[in-house]
Amino acid sequence: AWNFFLNLAEKYGVAPESAMPETIHSNKTANMRTLLNQKLRREGWNIREMAAAGSSPKQMREYKLDVLKDVYRLLALCLGEPPTEFTWTYKDRDGKTHTLKTTPQEFYKSIVPADYGLESMVMIMNDPTREYYRVYEIENYRNCYEGVNWIYLNLPNEEMKAGALATIKDGEAVYASCDWRKGMVKPANSMTCDSYDYDSLFGMEFGMDKKARILTRFSASAHAMLIIACDTDENDKPTKWKFFNSWFDTGEKSTLTFTDEWFDGYIFRLALNRKYLSEKALKALETKHIMLPFWDYMN
Repeated sequence: AWNFFLNLAEKYGVAPESAMPETIHSNKTANMRTLLNQKLRREGWNIREMAAAGSSPKQMREYKLDVLKDVYRLLALCLGEPPTEFTWTYKDRDGKTHTLKTTPQEFYKSIVPADYGLESMVMIMNDPTREYYRVYEIENYRNCYEGVNWIYLNLPNEEMKAGALATIKDGEAVYASCDWRKGMVKPANSMTCDSYDYDSLFGMEFGMDKKARILTRFSASAHAMLIIACDTDENDKPTKWKFFNSWFDTGEKSTLTFTDEWFDGYIFRLALNRKYLSEKALKALETKHIMLPFWDYMN
């Protein structure tokens, strides 16, 4: 979720790849995540056993701190230790070379626009199972204790697309998360709602609308990418969109196209600047948040 990036970047900062290079595990995280998940479940179980056996809160906290050392060790071995300070040399748009000695926190503040925080950016969701133009918050859905939860303004697809298109026209990319597994045609790097005709192949119906897919947990937000382009018709209505995906190779191989119909069915979340929202949406932001439990299907 976008708030996960914001929480980490606000607390720890960011660094260019030259200061903290990619590793096999940062590029392909599955094995690392499996081990980390197993380690956390193991130690969570041990702490529960300690509580059942009568251990004091102090003893359990001390044990937890030792576990966190192991977690840090695992991540450092897989990803490398984050730099506390680095020197970065770059060329500006005029071709002049500059050298910057900085920290990750200072670097984050220097490259991220001032209007990229919670004061300006809004987390948007298309959740057809709930009332539109209401704000929902998922309890404890964050990755830092002091960070912000996933708090989303629920909007219809048409308003989401209007905000995304306006952002792209201003030369900015749009954070978006989706169910990328549905309708993917890998050789073409494209997603459509009619990629495969399984109804005709098997002689039965498989179709469900977005609401039904969500409530049956058949579809959910599974991966975040950047929307970087949009094709429109003569009436300026979107016809297809383009993702940039950091998982893929560079160049055209790093992009995927998807139809406007696929946007409606499988895009779930956007992060948009307030200036691209309608008056109705802005007014909705002033309403009281509706708290949802951590296990909600929108988590």
